[in-house]
Amino acid sequence: MGHEKEPRSRVRRRKRGCLTGCLVNVLLVLGAAALLFVGACVLGFVKNDPQTGKPSLTLQNVGLGEVELPNLLGVVRSASEAIEESLSSVPGWAYGMSSEGMTVKTLRADGGEAVLVCCDGYTMLVGAGSSGLLTSAQLLLCGVTRLSVAVADCAENSSIGGMATAVGFFKPEYLLVQDSQTKSVAYNEMYAKAKKSGVQVIAPDRGLTFSLGRATVTVIGPARENHTDERDDGLSLRVDYGSTSVLILGTITAAGEQELISSGVHVDADVLICARGGSDEATCLRLVETAKPRAALLTGSEPANSVLIRLQRAGVQTYTATEHGVMTVVSDGSTITVKP
Repeated sequence: MGHEKEPRSRVRRRKRGCLTGCLVNVLLVLGAAALLFVGACVLGFVKNDPQTGKPSLTLQNVGLGEVELPNLLGVVRSASEAIEESLSSVPGWAYGMSSEGMTVKTLRADGGEAVLVCCDGYTMLVGAGSSGLLTSAQLLLCGVTRLSVAVADCAENSSIGGMATAVGFFKPEYLLVQDSQTKSVAYNEMYAKAKKSGVQVIAPDRGLTFSLGRATVTVIGPARENHTDERDDGLSLRVDYGSTSVLILGTITAAGEQELISSGVHVDADVLICARGGSDEATCLRLVETAKPRAALLTGSEPANSVLIRLQRAGVQTYTATEHGVMTVVSDGSTITVKP
């Protein structure tokens, strides 16, 4: 038995509906792309080529060349210039990376901590902040397409809330975890994602060392297990590159710092990334006097004045996320500098 023919008017309406739906989808994609580009300009991710004047994005870390971005009829550039003065504290090229030497970046982490370490092209993410999308976007802007190592330095949602997304997207070979007494929601999601993605999960003992390019990474803490304050169970790292060093203390408190010093581990370093973002719960006087850093990075949104004063009295050059945004440490193995 034959089927009745669909009326021509209905066919025309259905075709027009399909065409309209396609056009809407295309416009949505173009609009999203434009918004991303505007955001990149606003945040300083895009720079103008000095010769051509065209905006471009450099992804040196993965060996890519210059990726030209459309001018969008000058609208984006005009908007960027209009707000340039209000964003003067944001570096012009905050996410520039090099595959040579060592680069350490404190990423925007929405109240938590996320530190990207790149040594000779090998990459390590310590913490991932509270937002996986924010951290992953910044990693992509740095040119990272695959992580060598990821480190969940604690079990706090604010510092590893974005780790599940980062692990799933960038698929590190290894994930180092704090064997937390209390497993948070973020911790469980991260662990499940790592197992699903085939990432090897390791709960490292203190003293574990591994190579990241020509750098040596050492897990220096915690000094003991099962603290009353679980924050002091967090992982702390020392990164040595040539004769230069960076100390990443994560989320431990002053009590955890005291334990590290008493254990006899080397905490002296050229650059200190302060524990707990520079809050008054950490970076005690004894640590400052023992580590003797030349520079200290405070990644929290509200670093404590007491910590700043303590560091400055010791002759330490301080850099804060509130003033400088993303902060970068660069080393060639003999000289280390901070580029706010």
